[in-house]
Amino acid sequence: MEKFRRAMHFDFHTMPNIDGLFRNFDAVAFAKKLKENHVEYINFTARCNIGFSYYDTKVGKKYPGLKRDMLKEVLDACHAQGIGVTAYLNAGLNHEGMADNPAWCRMDKNGVIYKQDKTDNFFRFCCYNSGYGEHLLEEIKEIASYDIDGIFCDCMKDAPCYCSNCVEKMKRAGVDINDSEQVLDFQYQTKMEMVEKIKETALKVAGREIKTYFNSAPWRENLHTHAEVECLTNSPTWGYDYFYATAPYARTRFDDLVYMSGRFQICWGDFGGIKPIQSMQNDLYDAMMNGYGISFGDHLHPVDGLEDEVIERIGKVFAEKMQYEPFDKNAKVVCDTAVLAELDSFRADPYLQGICKMLCELKIPYDICNEYADLSRIKLLIIPKAMSLGENLKEKLIRFQRDGGKMVFLGSAVDTGKALGLLDYIDIIGEDNSDNAYFTYGDKGMRWAMYYPSRLIVNKNGKEISRYVDKVFNMDYDGRHCYFYRPQGEVTNYSTAVIGDNNTACVCFDLSMAYRHSFLAEQKYLFNDIVNELHENRLIKVQNMPCYATVSVTENELNRIVHIKATYPEIKMGRGIIEEHTYMQSATVSVDGEYKVFLLPSMQEVESVVQNGRTDFETGNVLGYRAFALKK
Repeated sequence: MEKFRRAMHFDFHTMPNIDGLFRNFDAVAFAKKLKENHVEYINFTARCNIGFSYYDTKVGKKYPGLKRDMLKEVLDACHAQGIGVTAYLNAGLNHEGMADNPAWCRMDKNGVIYKQDKTDNFFRFCCYNSGYGEHLLEEIKEIASYDIDGIFCDCMKDAPCYCSNCVEKMKRAGVDINDSEQVLDFQYQTKMEMVEKIKETALKVAGREIKTYFNSAPWRENLHTHAEVECLTNSPTWGYDYFYATAPYARTRFDDLVYMSGRFQICWGDFGGIKPIQSMQNDLYDAMMNGYGISFGDHLHPVDGLEDEVIERIGKVFAEKMQYEPFDKNAKVVCDTAVLAELDSFRADPYLQGICKMLCELKIPYDICNEYADLSRIKLLIIPKAMSLGENLKEKLIRFQRDGGKMVFLGSAVDTGKALGLLDYIDIIGEDNSDNAYFTYGDKGMRWAMYYPSRLIVNKNGKEISRYVDKVFNMDYDGRHCYFYRPQGEVTNYSTAVIGDNNTACVCFDLSMAYRHSFLAEQKYLFNDIVNELHENRLIKVQNMPCYATVSVTENELNRIVHIKATYPEIKMGRGIIEEHTYMQSATVSVDGEYKVFLLPSMQEVESVVQNGRTDFETGNVLGYRAFALKK
């Protein structure tokens, strides 16, 4: 199957009582408009989360008054234009079905099936152990009988259920229904069984290989044919920082990757709100820098369908992408640094977000990997928190260090380093019970805040980089005062950061969480000093490049590409908004290896200097984004 390059995701969650549904929609004109604007693939709704079907269903509820088979019309018209079509349905929500069949709803431990807040789209949620499970599979059979190229099942979230069906099954399985973790794990297993049934049913009925994606299911290769990182860029929880802490993990698991952004200014289904083209371009640049295809989500107008302003803006972004496609086809990210995490999900661990932000700002391209990842190209491995050490992981990490790999253990991960026998140059005195310890950094005697203490360590024979500073007070109330103002105390004999002579280093506090909380620059500088000492000849080095700019390297059989992105969101009342591109003055980039350098897409040669096995060149002034091809 072809990999994603330029796609659109069409949600079509439509409330009842729309007069003239699809009245002004012409599937042939729709497909031509997509083709004219360089769209190669779409997700199109077969059944929405409201519970209405847009095809000739016998088991579901077709939208009242809809006389057309929209799924067939769109499939036929798009296929005539060479555009692939995945059929979308919401596997977790079917509000019409749940309203008609309350027994389909998940039930909380108090016997409640409807949450109080009805503005939350998940105020009711389908239970796969109810009659809904069989109904969903019948829907899959109907949809897969069409000439679809894929199926996308949305909102397969984990949530507890105490309905009679689930309680009976849990008791038979030996699940303690009073243990919330066991109940949630049971629902996870139920979901995974449903995913397998859906996939088996869809492939059997379709009779051929099709794309499959199950949103909210773990990123396992045997479940999905590709990974979609959904990032609503104006959301505090699904925004840019979420992408930077998620996309580098997905690309270690899948070859076919797509960044699903949205065209919306505020939230999904934001009719009348289109974010500026500069914001869409920023998402495109992030996609290309991470080796992803790009997909923009839209919510078709229920009467008029695709709006010209939406598709024309997206078309301009796709036209720009096409200029780079001859150079970056099948390109994958190159990096020699990785962050180790315990992940089997598409959810970003909060511990990752701080370290990922730090690495972006320090211009250190990185992967996020779990214990099964290939570390053969990695030279520096960062462990941001304590990890469970199974024999496979323990052996892999010891072998990685023995073969010359460098490792940094942060905060509670010091325990992991000790368990591996790699931090014999320090002693762990115990957990740090401070709520506001400090550390030394720089030559001015300033004592900087940790914010997230973790361990007390003593240096025995390593190289100390920073010293631990005690607090005066913890946050406490003594009956008269709350000790809110807590100044630094004295420098102690404990260490904050120590580098050993065995290519490892450790930091006593939870640096990733601390930076995520505070963005204290000195925390980042301390980390950078450690990296520079351990990994002096790193893949990318820069001079005079601002903190907000990001750098990545991708490669294919043709060349390596250095990507420079200067654009970043302005914070407006807590939300990241991009209305124009950021201007960055020329900076110096140094790349490990000897190359000739060419500006893309023009392939104009750029003056460069090769020395000591590295290639140095100037970026020139950057407005938003620039890319450079490196050739031997």
